[in-house]
Amino acid sequence: MTSVCYVQKIPSARLVKICAATSMSFVTAASLFLWYLIFENDFTVEYVAAYSSTQLPTIYKVSAFWAGQQGSFLLWLLVHAAVGAVLTFRRTSAASLGIYFLLQAVLTGLVLVKSPFAENPAVVFEGVGLNPLLQDFWMAIHPPIIFVGYALLAVPFALSLGSLLTEASARSWLEEARIWTLTAWSFLGAGIFVGGYWAYKVLGWGGYWGWDPVENSSLVPWLLAAVLLHLINLARKKSSALTQAHVAATFTYALVVYGTFLTRSGILGDFSVHSFAGSSIGAALAFVDAVILIGGLSVILWKAKELPQGNLYESHGSAAFAILLGCLLIIFVAAIVWVGMSMPLLSQLFGEAAAVDTDFYVKSTSPLAVVLIVLVIYTFAKFGRSVSLGGKIAHVGFIAMIAAIVISAQGETITQEFKPRAKFQLDGHEVIYEGQTFNEDERQKFYVYTVDGEVVRALTKLRGNGEDAAREPAILKNFSGDVYIAPHAPQIDNVQELLLTRGVFAMDGELGYIFEDAQIDKDDNGNPIQATAEIKITDGEIIETIRPLIIVTPDGGSSKAIEAFKGKRRVRLTGISGDLQKARLEILPTIETLSNMSITATVTTKPYIWLLWLSVTTICLGTLLAIKK
Repeated sequence: MTSVCYVQKIPSARLVKICAATSMSFVTAASLFLWYLIFENDFTVEYVAAYSSTQLPTIYKVSAFWAGQQGSFLLWLLVHAAVGAVLTFRRTSAASLGIYFLLQAVLTGLVLVKSPFAENPAVVFEGVGLNPLLQDFWMAIHPPIIFVGYALLAVPFALSLGSLLTEASARSWLEEARIWTLTAWSFLGAGIFVGGYWAYKVLGWGGYWGWDPVENSSLVPWLLAAVLLHLINLARKKSSALTQAHVAATFTYALVVYGTFLTRSGILGDFSVHSFAGSSIGAALAFVDAVILIGGLSVILWKAKELPQGNLYESHGSAAFAILLGCLLIIFVAAIVWVGMSMPLLSQLFGEAAAVDTDFYVKSTSPLAVVLIVLVIYTFAKFGRSVSLGGKIAHVGFIAMIAAIVISAQGETITQEFKPRAKFQLDGHEVIYEGQTFNEDERQKFYVYTVDGEVVRALTKLRGNGEDAAREPAILKNFSGDVYIAPHAPQIDNVQELLLTRGVFAMDGELGYIFEDAQIDKDDNGNPIQATAEIKITDGEIIETIRPLIIVTPDGGSSKAIEAFKGKRRVRLTGISGDLQKARLEILPTIETLSNMSITATVTTKPYIWLLWLSVTTICLGTLLAIKK
């Protein structure tokens, strides 16, 4: 494929387009086939069994495609192939196409090594399903947006390297690179912002950005892409900035691959809630990243004498100097974040792996951010007329974003125990905890609050055994900001376990139990599907019969609590012996007891935080609008 690309400007250019379209068609077919396997619940495929299940809602079956490492690589390849097909129909140079499709070949190799179509070594009849934390609309769309940004950043790198290999002093590649970089920067930024909103809405720790190493692995190339974009615009006016634009293109894409290496190698497994488990793919990614960085910089050094020379700016009061100073400040911020996110890797070279805390980032980047904001305002005031409308909107959005971050951090926070229906005042808001409620299948429960007269609910998703799987905060949104309530996991000490023997009377202190019968249902291959017990419960006068069951799942099983004596008892079957002679029960607190429990929660006010969501949207829209310049 790559060799064909080098002869594009002759009749075989048609063959290049055919090859690119064929490549995209095969990758699209593979992607559609994976979705088919997911929707057909084909658990003979290991990836499908690991990230989907028969109970998964449709939207999350769609997102199960990219929930794991193998599927996310295929998604990256799909976007990359689609962009490659588009490039062949534009007047992209043959050399640049060659570089781009060489990168696509590497991605194809990674997909073949980490195939989402590998056979499942175990025979299962139900999948594990998607992590409850990922079962959210914003996390469903976050990865595709991020990977669009990643794939598009390969284009300016390919254009840069292709230009260096053919005509180093040429600036013809800059306009096309500008368009692709703007698009990539907008998508990557949108992906980062969506991830931040998901963290704020779902994780319940009270913030939207935790300086997590995986978060930072996307932030660093986004920052470098901003530098690349400004240097491309400067190089279009001053050829002396061409070298810096080439260097920025190489570093930006190299950091995309480096971030992928960090998140996929398992190095961050103990330091990030987002990292993938370790795998052999890490070494391959490290090698690819080294080739991209060293190879790109080597070509720049090789062609250095052919690149235009001259002053980068006329004076310290010029627009060029302001742009270069801004780029330098962004590079400093990116370097600090890179060091922080790489600390688990760097520290391993000298001893035990360690990570930096959030104070490292806040204290080191805050002064630079202040200087950068002052510089942006100064540059706007002096040279704003030369900036396009889209550029103006994006830069105003950036200033507003920094302001919103500072303003929203000025709220009050308190952690305390809430008794049901007791009132509490915080920052002028009245908060009342109303108690807990459960949905019908007891796979979700809600902590209900009344804030300033409005009811808000904090969602907790439950596992099949009733344990908390994921907790989401309760958020009251209004013009003055959010009231953010994050309940802590309740400490339930009065769960009693009974081990019953068939035909033998047992008591839980108040009620008596007799395990009378049990049944294990199996499929046609003799594998258990569910187990049911028949148990009589008595208070000495009334006898009730319950039939709790356990549904067999890949992670053990799930069972629903059953109420007896009009809700005075809740029991859950947790195990049946293979000979059907013993059964294990949990005696759970009643719904009324749970609803009247005191709950510890952290309540925070977020002044005018909606300005943050508005500003980041403005940045992305302004950037896309700037493409039409």
